[in-house]
Amino acid sequence: MPEIASVIATLADIGVEPLVLSGQRPEDAESAKQERGIQLLIRRADVRAATAVLEPQPWRYSWIRRGLMRLVPMVDYWWDGGAFIEAYWGLPAAPLPPIALARLATALWSRAEKDPVGYWRPDVASLAVHYAVQACRPGRGHDADWRHFVNLRSQLADLSAASAIARQAGVASAFRRAVAAADAGSGPPPRGPVFDGPLGIAWWCTTAVQARLRPRRLARILAGVPSLGDAPIRCRVAGTEVVADTGVFVPTPDAEIFVDMVRKRVAGLPRPRIVEVGTGCGAIALAIANARRDGVVHAAEIDVGAVRCAQRNAERLGLHDVVVSRGSLLEPVSSELVGGVDVVIANLPFYPARNFASIGSVPRDTIQGPGDDGLDLVRQLAADARRYLRPDGWLILQMFAWQVELLTDELKRMGYVPGNPRLSGPFAIWPMDYRPGA
Repeated sequence: MPEIASVIATLADIGVEPLVLSGQRPEDAESAKQERGIQLLIRRADVRAATAVLEPQPWRYSWIRRGLMRLVPMVDYWWDGGAFIEAYWGLPAAPLPPIALARLATALWSRAEKDPVGYWRPDVASLAVHYAVQACRPGRGHDADWRHFVNLRSQLADLSAASAIARQAGVASAFRRAVAAADAGSGPPPRGPVFDGPLGIAWWCTTAVQARLRPRRLARILAGVPSLGDAPIRCRVAGTEVVADTGVFVPTPDAEIFVDMVRKRVAGLPRPRIVEVGTGCGAIALAIANARRDGVVHAAEIDVGAVRCAQRNAERLGLHDVVVSRGSLLEPVSSELVGGVDVVIANLPFYPARNFASIGSVPRDTIQGPGDDGLDLVRQLAADARRYLRPDGWLILQMFAWQVELLTDELKRMGYVPGNPRLSGPFAIWPMDYRPGA
């Protein structure tokens, strides 16, 4: 995560002075523990200049603004561990367009002052109205908005200024509901109209349509709160940027461990031969190929959409020699590689059905593995990989740390000498040597 102060100072140097809506506030210490990031409001005329500063930062993920995502008035970047920077050029009003909250945005700007750190911040009254509206909007993802509002409500002994701002912005009903819920300690406000007058009627109509949209990812995008898998997303792995298209598994930070292991393993080998199984968008295979342009890299994937995505990423990166093939496990890998592969790597589905937890709208079959313990695909790959690996070649697998013990004896019987897994949270990235007859 970059130093927020440094980023904002860089923006100020080029004449962009954002309004800090949330984050990095000493008085919000409890919220900061739950939300490690910052929300900025910038002027529409400053979008291009602000993006030029944010793009080079060492972020991990960022949404691609195309298709329906163009309706969401923001760019956002997030890092491992949940840190993020969100830059808005219109207050989120979805499912209505940002213009619906233009008067509230004007109030935020007009009542802002610089704090001792040098950040422009709205006053408590206008900011409370903003977060009351956000907490009342339909859809998931408004827990942090509610926490911010409750904190701001505790600072407002007199509601008159905030109530006047809410009336002028046409959101008085939302503000009243939020205040009532906060004062009652009953949790977030119940569903109801966010806007007053004619905009309230438009809001009811659009939310009714949104609630019936299929697939559900369209509804989430129109609500301004997309999940992983709902829209294309950019991801950086070991300095290589790839795109995971809608419905394609988004590489996790663990991908860095795979790349690091392989690079060290083949460091002294001329023209190493590497195969990745279940490549998804190609992040790991392409990051390895980018680091070892002299290597031979083959990537296999069963999903046709993911294959096309990986091929486009390879083309975009100029890695024309990387072979991306469609098929199950090692089935599509060239027979020319039999007995000569230095490393086979795979992050196959390994979640048992009982442990399955959805990740946004990422397809279930990219996460949940077959078999009672979720490891049937992993077992099959380990058996098949023996045909392709050279003696003393390497197999690298990912699974839950608790699954390592389940497979150790089986892998030894197959001719593998398991190494020490590298742990990443509950997961293990597990290397092993192939030594037939050992």
